[in-house]
Amino acid sequence: MTPREVAAVLREISQLLQLKGENAFKVRAYDLGADAFETLPPDPAAPGGLYERVKSGTLCELEGVGKAIEQKVTELVSTGKLDYLEKLRLEFPRGALDLVQIPGLGPRKAAALIHELDVVNLDDLEKAAREGRVRGLKGFGEKTERSILEGIAKVRARQGARKPLWETRPLAEQLVARVRAAPGVARAEIAGSVRRYDETNGDIDIVAAVNGPVEPVMEAFAVAPDVAEVLARGGTKCSVRLRDGLQADLRVVGEAQFATALHHFTGSKQHHVKLRGIARDKGLSISEYGLARLDGGPSLQPESEEALYGMLGLQPVPPELREDLGELELAAKRALPDLIEERDIRGFVHCHSTWSDGRATLEEMVRAAHALGAEFITITDHTRAAHYANGLDVDRLRRQWDEIARVQEKFPQIRILRGSEVDILEDGALDWPSDILDQLEVVICSVHQRFKLDEPRQTDRIRRALMHPKCAIWGHPTGRYLGDRDPVSARWEELIALAAERGVTIECNGTPHRLDFSADLLRVARKHKAKICLSVDAHSTKELENLHYAVGTARRGWTEKDRVVNARPADEFLKMMWTRPPATA
Repeated sequence: MTPREVAAVLREISQLLQLKGENAFKVRAYDLGADAFETLPPDPAAPGGLYERVKSGTLCELEGVGKAIEQKVTELVSTGKLDYLEKLRLEFPRGALDLVQIPGLGPRKAAALIHELDVVNLDDLEKAAREGRVRGLKGFGEKTERSILEGIAKVRARQGARKPLWETRPLAEQLVARVRAAPGVARAEIAGSVRRYDETNGDIDIVAAVNGPVEPVMEAFAVAPDVAEVLARGGTKCSVRLRDGLQADLRVVGEAQFATALHHFTGSKQHHVKLRGIARDKGLSISEYGLARLDGGPSLQPESEEALYGMLGLQPVPPELREDLGELELAAKRALPDLIEERDIRGFVHCHSTWSDGRATLEEMVRAAHALGAEFITITDHTRAAHYANGLDVDRLRRQWDEIARVQEKFPQIRILRGSEVDILEDGALDWPSDILDQLEVVICSVHQRFKLDEPRQTDRIRRALMHPKCAIWGHPTGRYLGDRDPVSARWEELIALAAERGVTIECNGTPHRLDFSADLLRVARKHKAKICLSVDAHSTKELENLHYAVGTARRGWTEKDRVVNARPADEFLKMMWTRPPATA
């Protein structure tokens, strides 16, 4: 049981209590409790984590957790279930929580529809509204009925839409952890586009190898806290719809079939189509069940995905590359790139503290980075132009340098690099004078305002910044926020080529909402042999754990280890970052 699962249970209780019409203070208590558990370390066994607090009886020390919630969470963690929640669920149909997602409906009206019209899900409610039965209820009317139909369409659109990786990846990790803990499970992995670190995902796929009966793992999957509805359940597959509308599928196979099943359900479709052609040329047929011989001979069961590719005469293709972008042609020549891996990263780059808009002190950030095994960390708080982010002026920056020196004495095992995330102003100038820039070890140059400049002006603005001799790293280059803010308009290949020519490192920003550069642009950067930095852009100690998003995106963008500046110790990182190509005649 993870803190996220506990939070999900408490939020479900809050929603069910709203349907019951309980008082707002009681409902709010469960929401506050959920907030508290989401602040705990994601690993329940970590020091100060969920298991330790349950064992020591210190859950009440968390802000927002009272005695009643402490007792319920202790029961939930100790037994894997909560009697209070089970009784609440019995009071409402399984799809009841979908109704409160309809804009403007609210828990009270949703409860009335459930009790008066005997609706149990969106389909039932839609049928009742189309038949004109909703308008007959007290407090509804024809206008409300039309709004409900429009709201149902919006809920279904959200449920059917692809979800961003920052939503799906934590859900997938939670589900696979639950599957792994089920009796008889030998192996279980995330598959599908989530495994390939695609930016958005249509569903979640989990593949499990089971020894013995499959019912325990099916049950564990079907009753997971985030599950809203079981769509199908059979001997080898269980499909559910999660509370946010996303579908999740569990595929169960024997150990001998695990490698081919994992490969099959990882995709992509285009990669598999081409791979099946390669298999046919070798007299084989590839499927989730193994490699069958077209001549009727005994089938082959590779022990791993690497062995599967080997049987086809190919270099193993990492999941992130399986998009039919030339990877199989290179695999046939054993010429795939040596992709960066998370274990290669030596230091955390692009970190904020409470000196600007961070939520942890400088010392807390350094301590957390050291605990995660980093060899160095860059402290790069905002400059004065970012006034909305409490950007530093010269006096505060110098005082921060003094604190860095003090903290460095306390933590000699990790190198603290003095840096700044410098605003690129509208005219392309950098938001520090030259004498300050000369004293910084790390300079990240980023656009934070005036995102709507037209393409020529935005391109010229960024070009001028890249030409500055103190521009070391081009931060979150496109300025995008997935689903909320489109990339700024600029001539990207022209700017990428300039960055490579000037020796400026391009950031692959691991903030889950950004993932900026995208994999497509990283492939362009590869063509120009640009240097890359895999950063966390962390504003809290927890956000240091987002490094895997930068690594996954970089791997999708064919980023090799030898082009990544922070895949080196601190001195080599600085040297590579500041190295400029010789001027051409």
